[in-house]
This record gives sequence, C-alpha cells and structure tokens, in this order.
Amino acid sequence: MKVKFDGVMETSLITLYARAEDYKKEKSVLRDKKSAEIFSQIDYDFSKFSKGWLSYYGILSRAKIMDEQVKKFISENPESIVVSIGCGLDTRFERVDNDKVEWYNVDFPEVIEKRKLFFSENERVKNISKSALNPEWTKDIKIGEKKLLIISEGVLMYFSEEEIKSFLKILTDNFDEFEAQFDLISIGALKMQKEHDVLKKMNATFKWGVKDGSEVVKLNPVMKQTGLINFTVEMKKILPFTKKWIIPFMYLYNNRLGMYSYKKEK
Repeated sequence: MKVKFDGVMETSLITLYARAEDYKKEKSVLRDKKSAEIFSQIDYDFSKFSKGWLSYYGILSRAKIMDEQVKKFISENPESIVVSIGCGLDTRFERVDNDKVEWYNVDFPEVIEKRKLFFSENERVKNISKSALNPEWTKDIKIGEKKLLIISEGVLMYFSEEEIKSFLKILTDNFDEFEAQFDLISIGALKMQKEHDVLKKMNATFKWGVKDGSEVVKLNPVMKQTGLINFTVEMKKILPFTKKWIIPFMYLYNNRLGMYSYKKEK
C-alpha cells in the first residue's frame, strides 16, 4: 500500500516502526500487535530508522509510561473520555481500552484519512479531522458529567511557543475541567536536534522545549502542574546492558511527561 506522509506527519512512521519492531521481540515492551499489522501494510523505506537505536528505546519507554498513566486515569475513572491530540497512527486505545472509555482522535484531515485505512470507528472511538490549533474541534467532544483526559505524544515539540499558548488557551476556554498529559522535549534536545538519530533524515523541526514542565503553566497560569516523569525511568529498564552508559546523559536530555490539571472557577 502506498501511503505518503510529509513533514511532521511523516514522524508518525518513526513511532510506528519502533512499536512494530518491538512486537517481534521475545521480551516485547508494548506487545503492540496492531502496530505490527499496520507496519506490514505500508510501502515505505523504514530502513532509514534501523540505526536509530536511541530513538527506538526512547519511543518504547515513552509509550510504556504514557500507557501506564492513561491506564491509571481510566482505572480511577472507568467511563471517562480521552482525547488524543495529533494521534497520527497511534495505537494507544488498543493497548489501554477497558471496554468503557470513550476515545477521540484529533489530527489534520489528511492524517485522519490515512488513519481510516487501518482503524475503524465505533460508538466509543471517534475521529476529529481538525488541527489542534482550530478551536472548533472542541465542539465535537461530548463530555456531559464524565472526566476528561487530554494527551499528546510526539506533538508539542513541533509547535512554536505562540502555538503552544494558543493550544492551551483553546483547552481552558472550551473545557470546564480536565487533566492533561503532554510529552515534552528538553531544551537540550531542542538545541541538539541536528544530531537526532532519525529526525535529521526527515523534513521536520523541533520548535519548543522545556526544563521542568513549568513552562506550560507559565503560558497558561490557570492550569496547575501535577507531575513530571522523565522517560529515562523506564528507558534504563529496557536498554541493553551495553548501552546503559548513556543513562546519565538521557536524564538530562530525554523527553519527559508533563502532567497538568484545570478546573474552571465558578
């Protein structure tokens, strides 16, 4: 199947590749069969990612921790709503579904059209074909009295600071209450992106990074930061022994999960 992805949208194939390769392993981290199935149907030169071992283990550790945190939210709120911003070809719903949660995938129309080639909508999974920077997408979310979790993986680093600010304002202007979990890159990784093992082979650029996640609250002070997890916590568990020398470096430069909450004042 010929599937063409350009620019930032092409980066979704990096994460797909990592999840699919992981599935082949005896000690698979994610056990993501769906990603392996999608991978087998795409005609693309994935060999350009084969030597990017740092990205490979980084992607797996990030996905594992984000899965765990989403599962935790769902276990506490079984009939909740999860919104995945910039979903691409993400398979998180298949990995965390509890048969009750409602799930919304938000991405550009051209991405959602490609996504429909591999995923089917149902009464609990809906696609929204709009940019995250278009506030109209929020009108498609039916919340009622349910708890809301908003997540993004591999997305916000491609936004400028002004775009981040606009995105956060869209959230707090249109939802009365939510929790948010954002994948964030470090300022160090932002500055060193020309050395990135796979991004340098693509037409995509990091635009925004953080030190400790407090930068999100500075851009929208009505939000509160509730946590920060460095993905190296998981990465050091899955790295082969011969590559563990890089762990101290990764604590400084690795992505981290910023966790936030918002509740509208009455």
